[in-house]
Amino acid sequence: MVTNSTNSSVFSWNSDIHSCNSVFAMFQKIKRFIDKYELIKKNDRLLVALSGGPDSVFLLTTLVRFRNLYKIKIFACHIDHQYRKKSYKDAEFVKAFCKNLKIPVKVKKIKLDKFTEENARNLRYKIFKKCMVEFKCNKVATGHTMDDNAETVLMWLVRGCGLNGLKGIPPRRTEIIRPILNVAKKEILKYLRKNNIKYCVDRTNFTSKFTRNRVRMEIIPILEKLNPRAKQHIFEFSEKIRRNRVKSRRDIYGVDTSDKKYYNKKLTYSLPKERMAVFDADKLDIRKLKIRRWKTGDKMVPFGMTGSKKLQDIFTDEKVPGNIRAKIPIVTAAGKIIWVAGIKRSNDAPITNITKDILQIELPNE
Repeated sequence: MVTNSTNSSVFSWNSDIHSCNSVFAMFQKIKRFIDKYELIKKNDRLLVALSGGPDSVFLLTTLVRFRNLYKIKIFACHIDHQYRKKSYKDAEFVKAFCKNLKIPVKVKKIKLDKFTEENARNLRYKIFKKCMVEFKCNKVATGHTMDDNAETVLMWLVRGCGLNGLKGIPPRRTEIIRPILNVAKKEILKYLRKNNIKYCVDRTNFTSKFTRNRVRMEIIPILEKLNPRAKQHIFEFSEKIRRNRVKSRRDIYGVDTSDKKYYNKKLTYSLPKERMAVFDADKLDIRKLKIRRWKTGDKMVPFGMTGSKKLQDIFTDEKVPGNIRAKIPIVTAAGKIIWVAGIKRSNDAPITNITKDILQIELPNE
């Protein structure tokens, strides 16, 4: 078949211009998202969670693209779960990919006796934290996308949730950031194909064994038939919920999850000096909140200070009678003292302008 060279050339030119514009718009969108949530700051040392799949590969190439802009250092960590016979090939791909980009990478192997999504996720983040120490990183970047957010919101809805579940995946949680959360999977795949960037395919993502996969493969396609922008609208809805929760500082009980027993614990103590303490809930492990009594040698870093101080000295400074010190509830999170009830809170998890969820611990009215 003979093609008119002039028309062909014009078509190719217009196509390239359109492609360049769409790519530029996509990366501008990502940068605005990063800046909006202050995900990356100059001189950050970022550890990229690199599975080798399309999302994490796109994330790494995106950060490399922004490397000089933000003056950041980039490192990578790949975790081989060994639940597939040929999972080692993903590790080999990651090593070669990082070598080509001159990105230092560490490959870690894990083996779970009983594989569940939650167990694997928890173990992954433990490894990421260790890897952060090795590379001296201050943040971990994960390749969560707009699709992941839609799946998460739908799963929370099905299971039953409060407004917290409708917020979906947060752009940031403590040191974990999600720079491409506002990008759809189809945009990512299109970019990788256009630029001939290879990636790994995890076949377990296509099995209906896992709930998330069923949501992705069965439910979302139906929603997209009703509206092709369904995932985009879910993402925008999640953002509105997040903004509203930040604005509603008076709605201190806004920390609303499926299991409220860890929130708003009632304490019994009669000193009214500090009847309430509030914390950034995302900076604490809420599941590990405990209330106990004072022990000899207990220390904490009081609010506004950088050094630790013995509780005994705090009691003395605050003129707390000796006969009731042993009765005062001590609130801990993961074993660390965060509040001496009614007396003083610690310097942990302060409320900031990017706080999403507030944890309130209060003394009951007498």
